[in-house]
Amino acid sequence: MSVDPAQNEDGAIISRKETFRDAPDFEVTEGFSATLALRFRNFMIRHLEMVFVLLIAILVCAVFFILPYRFAFLNLFYLPVLLAAYILGKRKAFYASLNIIVLVAVTAVIRPEWFAVGGNMTSTLIMIVIWGGFLVLTSVGIGSLQEKLAKGFEETRRLYEELKISRVAEEMKEKVERTLYTTMDPVVAKLATEGKLRIEKREISIMFCDLTDFTAYSDQNPPDIVLDELNRFIGHVEPIIELFRGHIDKYMGDGVMVEFGAPIDYAQHALMAVLAALKMQERMKDIGLPWKLRIGIATGYTIVGMMGVHRQAYSAIGDRVNVAKRLEEICEPERIYVDEFTFKFVEPFVNVIKLRNMGYSRQTDKALLEELRVLEHNLAEEGESSGLLYQMGKTHFGLHDASAAITCFERALALDPDSTEIRLAYADANLKRDEFEKFQLKGKLHKIAVYEVRSIMSRWHDSSVIPKAIAKQYRHVEDAIKVPQDLVLAVESLDGSIGRGLLVAMLSYVLADRLNLNEDLKMNILEAGFLQDIGKEAIPHHILNRQASLTEHEIRFVEKYVLESVASLKRLGYVNDWFLEIVKHHHELWNGNGYPDGLKGEEIPIGARITAVAEAYSAMTSWRPYRGPWDVRLALNEIKKNTEKGYYDPQVVDILFEILKFDSMSQQTTQASL
Repeated sequence: MSVDPAQNEDGAIISRKETFRDAPDFEVTEGFSATLALRFRNFMIRHLEMVFVLLIAILVCAVFFILPYRFAFLNLFYLPVLLAAYILGKRKAFYASLNIIVLVAVTAVIRPEWFAVGGNMTSTLIMIVIWGGFLVLTSVGIGSLQEKLAKGFEETRRLYEELKISRVAEEMKEKVERTLYTTMDPVVAKLATEGKLRIEKREISIMFCDLTDFTAYSDQNPPDIVLDELNRFIGHVEPIIELFRGHIDKYMGDGVMVEFGAPIDYAQHALMAVLAALKMQERMKDIGLPWKLRIGIATGYTIVGMMGVHRQAYSAIGDRVNVAKRLEEICEPERIYVDEFTFKFVEPFVNVIKLRNMGYSRQTDKALLEELRVLEHNLAEEGESSGLLYQMGKTHFGLHDASAAITCFERALALDPDSTEIRLAYADANLKRDEFEKFQLKGKLHKIAVYEVRSIMSRWHDSSVIPKAIAKQYRHVEDAIKVPQDLVLAVESLDGSIGRGLLVAMLSYVLADRLNLNEDLKMNILEAGFLQDIGKEAIPHHILNRQASLTEHEIRFVEKYVLESVASLKRLGYVNDWFLEIVKHHHELWNGNGYPDGLKGEEIPIGARITAVAEAYSAMTSWRPYRGPWDVRLALNEIKKNTEKGYYDPQVVDILFEILKFDSMSQQTTQASL
């Protein structure tokens, strides 16, 4: 008979006996015979234990009073015991088997002739004991197995129910997240669902941008065309903002408000904002939309967090938000205006000019600019003199560039401190500085300095880092770099290592060219140098920007980034083994103490030995979060000392010194000054 466990209303496993007892009476609807059958079935279900006892009694009567060879038929008692074990459980099956054994033993004592074995009672009782022992073992074993199966079934049912609940919850969570992601920044949505967002005061950078002449365009064109063009614009700028880790706060018609440094507190938020703005302006020039873009950026402390009661959104409020909006409003089309706080953050990385209240469009300005170029030429030819510096100061003052004028007057006073004329001009420039160089923004009590961001500085084209002749000679190589430059720039923005990739790539190519390597290998070295630090994205940004020393654990963590670089490049489709080997081993040292594999000497790929030297030079001569850039001669002196310690390939270092024209006498002079 097949018996399956059942569940009660609470979902618990119960025995078939309990199920049968609790089964409701069936309603009789199909005649008298069906009624009798159903009543008989219900009776059997409700009185299962009584039926079981009756079955044992019938078997006893059949064995003892009807059937011959009674001892052989004792095995029939296994049937009710097995049923008891399966239906009633181990404990009741055990009691049933004991009762049967006692009954059989008493019967054997009373009627020994029925169970005669071997001609004496002793043999009969021994056989009954053996038979009874197996009967008890059978009842206990089957009962235990049934209980384990029931327990396993219950556990399976419970896990299944939990799985269903979990699956429903997961599906609901996915639906909520999909809905949130369409209306909210994915990072904000994730942090919000995890309860990790809070209202706080934090230093961030805020960007406002909008399109010029959009209102007139929307009035003159059908709404579907206007929205299609507007969505095309948004579709181009959104990926750039996300690439540089900006949070899109809201769309305001044709305008966008973005926060950098919130909700994730990136240390280089101002740099990320400015780089995103530059790339957005570049994209606008390429896509040919009927509008031009203007952008304003301000940096400072604001209040950020989820705002609203029933309908909430992550946003920022405060004075710097207002400043960013006002900068965007006064910004010229295709330009980027930033405040002084933003300028201080990005000064080492981008070309910026300080704005003045009167533009270069005046005819008098053009004449003054020409005069200024002549004076600068004379200064370079004749050297400094108080008169020449005074004239340059007056020219700058005429151009409303008060800061430059003050600088010239200060240098002139250092040469002629008794000149009343220079003193008066110096005082006048200081009085007019705010009027000439600061802007009165709507809603602001005080004027502020405004700067226009022009472009990203190129360290490869910085003559204080790379000789002009070298940069000019290999200009064609820079155009040959066909790699995702914006992706590299986004990674470099994490720790302010802007231009590192290009400098390492170009310098590595020059070193490879001077070593007479073949063209394919030189191109692999070029691309590897450009991309080899792309794995830094996996390092927490607070470690990259740490001004104090790193712990041993953090150093080990940072060292893993080279393997992440290889993995990232494979995901981007780079499969060239030579190329990937250069990326993987560019932190190996000549003496074998590098990472990740501890290669030594010639075991290190030549490309990795070259990019290691180029990267060391780039790192030393660049701005870092914990120090300013080193002087070129100081950097080369450090590379020379590290080469003697066994860090770099001496042959590659010699080529580097030859390229940069650094002789041993200059080195000794630097060491003496140190």
